[in-house]
Amino acid sequence: MQVKDIMTETPETVSPGTFIGDVALMMRDHDIGIVPVVKNGELMGVITDRDITIRVTASGLNPFEVTVQDFISPNTVTISPKDDVDKARKLMAENQIRRLLVTEGNKLVGILSIGDVATKDSGDDAATGSVLEEISEPTDRS
Repeated sequence: MQVKDIMTETPETVSPGTFIGDVALMMRDHDIGIVPVVKNGELMGVITDRDITIRVTASGLNPFEVTVQDFISPNTVTISPKDDVDKARKLMAENQIRRLLVTEGNKLVGILSIGDVATKDSGDDAATGSVLEEISEPTDRS
């Protein structure tokens, strides 16, 4: 099965100039924890609920006075819609992430979560469980 068969197409996105507070409201309203940042149709990175909590709120910044551009996580892991779901599992495990941005070139075309893999892929449930365990393992960040 290919990524395009189970990915979420046209995910919610924001521009770099969006206020962090508006991103938080979007996350709440759509029940999501990650939002791709797009400028002129090109993927620039992502902003996550963790970015907002750790880098904005915990720093005492007003989320309606700071914008996404200062808090983008630029080193996002991407995958092609034509790639196999097994490759997606491996990338998630290797990078200890729960979501992959699906791109064609530098254009965002979707997002794939570990939940999509677990519920929509009729493949290897044991492999998905193994990936989830690997993602959840603590890493040595020294």
